[in-house]
Amino acid sequence: MKKKLFGILVCTLLIAIMLPVVDSMRITTDECMTDAPINEHESNNREYLCPCGVMYLDESEEANEIKYSKVLEHLPSCWDWRDIDGEDWTTPVKNQYQDICGSCWAFGSLAGLEVAIKIWENNPDLDVDLSEQYMLSCSPGSCDGWYWMNTLNWIKKHGAIPESCFPYEADDTIPCEAKCPEWRDLLVGIDDRARVSSNVSVIQSALIEYGPLPGTMTVYEDFYPDYSGGVYRHTYGDEVFGHCITIVGYDDTWGGEDEGCWICKNSWGTEWGEDGWFRIAYGECKIEKGVYYFTGPNYPPEKPGKPIGPTRGNPGTSYTYSATAIDSDGDTIRYYFDWGDGTITHSDYVASGETVSMEHTWMEKGTYDVRVQVKDEHGLEADWSDQLSVSMPKNKQINTPFLRFLEQHPHMSPLLRQILNFQ
Repeated sequence: MKKKLFGILVCTLLIAIMLPVVDSMRITTDECMTDAPINEHESNNREYLCPCGVMYLDESEEANEIKYSKVLEHLPSCWDWRDIDGEDWTTPVKNQYQDICGSCWAFGSLAGLEVAIKIWENNPDLDVDLSEQYMLSCSPGSCDGWYWMNTLNWIKKHGAIPESCFPYEADDTIPCEAKCPEWRDLLVGIDDRARVSSNVSVIQSALIEYGPLPGTMTVYEDFYPDYSGGVYRHTYGDEVFGHCITIVGYDDTWGGEDEGCWICKNSWGTEWGEDGWFRIAYGECKIEKGVYYFTGPNYPPEKPGKPIGPTRGNPGTSYTYSATAIDSDGDTIRYYFDWGDGTITHSDYVASGETVSMEHTWMEKGTYDVRVQVKDEHGLEADWSDQLSVSMPKNKQINTPFLRFLEQHPHMSPLLRQILNFQ
């Protein structure tokens, strides 16, 4: 008893010590709006939180990232995805309603993905309009913003759906369930996202090779809401927030020697800037620091069939169940078996179409609904399979001829059956 009381006391003291530490690690709304300066050296390893402008250190992910660093030979002096050999590959400017909802993280990322899909399909006339509301309602991001790295990772895992399936309403309280019923059939994803080194020539090369590039920048008072056209340079005003945009082109002929500007798509409507677009000088507002591109496309695996296995059994006994699923891209897939008792186990990644078998033991009497889901190697998930109902009617194994006899003759020895827990 004394040892137990001592343990409780120690745990209580540890919790009291750790609470201030944990609390100090949280980023609150008030902290998000602070004007405190950020160390320039540290900022190179930080990611934007849109729209408030505070960044967070994410050294573990930074260290594991392989950055695109290629420089193409004979880079043209100008490039603009709005006019490549007379074809406009971009999609129309949208309005996130910045004063209502800070959802730039969704608009900046999907603007790049929309054009990437057109490039993957080699069709500049393809009608691609992806749903920002899907991201706003179904991800942890909100109208208060979200971290840039998390945004791109979420797209890799969950993909995107058309605007028609979930129209934008600038409201993060709309539930994810409000998307159209057939959303899974309309889903398109990515193989991966890759970071681009902050060198101007490298970004130009990635832009030509992969299409418009989602990125981040710092917004100052002379940019929002005052910018109305021309090549922007920060000249006055305090930092307002971090922002996510899409780089669609560049122009090396602007300015003097070693100068030039990026051509970018924004999400503040066509009344702002240059019909919703803007140009910004190289090196301004850290615009080269958070640039990415997408590779793909990728589509989710098909819904697996109902798991196959026994529908009745005894608690404490192991049973084997199998399932099969196909990935339309031929990716390797991982199976997740939900056993209906609060446990989920998964397989290793296997080839598309390969049948996977897994064992499970239920320890209590009851009826359990077993279902299976698969996830491809890039993170996209299929729907859960239909459920297989499994009944565990007995608590004890029937291991002797006498017990088997009682099980087969329920009218005999009711008292003995009750003692032995037969029901």
